[in-house]
Amino acid sequence: MIYIFVALAVSFVATLVVIRAHLARSRHSDQLPSAACSRRARDLPMHGLGRTGGIGLAIGLSVSLAARAFDDAPYAMSSARIGLLLLVSAAPVFAAGLVEDFTQRVSKEVRLGAALISAALAGWLLGAWIVRLDVPMLEAGIAVPVVSVLFTCLLVAGLTNAFNVIDGFNGLAGGVAALILLGIAYVGFKVGDVALVAAALTAVGAIAGFMLLNFPRGLVYLGDGGAYLLGFWIAVLLVLLVGRNPEVSPWFPVLLCAYPVCELLFSIYRRGIVRRVHPGLPDLAHLHHLIYKRLVRWLVGTGLPAHRTQRNSLTAPYLWILTSVGVAPAMVFWKTTAALQIGAAIFAVVYLYAYARIVKFRAPRWWVLRKPGQPPRRRPEQQ
Repeated sequence: MIYIFVALAVSFVATLVVIRAHLARSRHSDQLPSAACSRRARDLPMHGLGRTGGIGLAIGLSVSLAARAFDDAPYAMSSARIGLLLLVSAAPVFAAGLVEDFTQRVSKEVRLGAALISAALAGWLLGAWIVRLDVPMLEAGIAVPVVSVLFTCLLVAGLTNAFNVIDGFNGLAGGVAALILLGIAYVGFKVGDVALVAAALTAVGAIAGFMLLNFPRGLVYLGDGGAYLLGFWIAVLLVLLVGRNPEVSPWFPVLLCAYPVCELLFSIYRRGIVRRVHPGLPDLAHLHHLIYKRLVRWLVGTGLPAHRTQRNSLTAPYLWILTSVGVAPAMVFWKTTAALQIGAAIFAVVYLYAYARIVKFRAPRWWVLRKPGQPPRRRPEQQ
């Protein structure tokens, strides 16, 4: 357990150093007029050092895993080896995300290519390949090595990008990742895979150190690099968990990660098929954006910066609850494929139902946060 707290403490300190560097940079705008200075200080977190919370995560993981490598306790070396090789494998996609955070000039294709390279590295270094699906019609295909390699790289890269898609508000991606990692640790404990339990909980510790400064005040953001690192870490741990433990159903990762997976797939459908634009183009129509604009804004409705930050932070708990709708049954039925498949289908229906109700301004009143004594809002057709 000590290494979890090491990851937390180091991640916290490293993130704090990033924040101080960010604040020092903002002081260089003192020569600007006061209005321009305040605008610039408010916008700084959106790029550069303000978006490099992933640096704290990476340093926290690295120090904790390196310290564990010198421990003579049972399984310490194996867990340190898996974690350090995971970090090595994550280097391409983490670097691509970090460069994007600073420059905003790394194309979507380059970042996707980096994710594929990282997935291939993890497969080579750790043997993290998908070799079973528990779907009779697909088992023969996945048994072909080339198909297994391509399928693994696509799925790992997809889940890696899914966490970047949901990284939109304070505490959102970090909280979702922590819940999923706790699910991985629980099932790893049930099957006795100590190394994977340690890798998952170490990441939870690093996330906690970052979250202390990210949520609720938003002093630093996760950024593309941090989101990619968390998504990749989770994806590879899930591939290893299923591959190393035959009793774990291959559908456990599907239900466990149902929220980010649904968000990614529905975003591709909404952009590529409905709007007929490039699926990788950003927009403001994700579920978390709708929650921010149509649910929590009724609690704090002014445009003051403090109120915007408060609304921002109130968005993440909605999605933490939604994530738990997938994580909780996945932890219960982790070895029952049929139950996991049914659970994944139900989650998809719940996601689409919630999205449709909110986008049509028909969300139930108990979904909407309001100030005490504030009257219910009127729907557009009632106004």
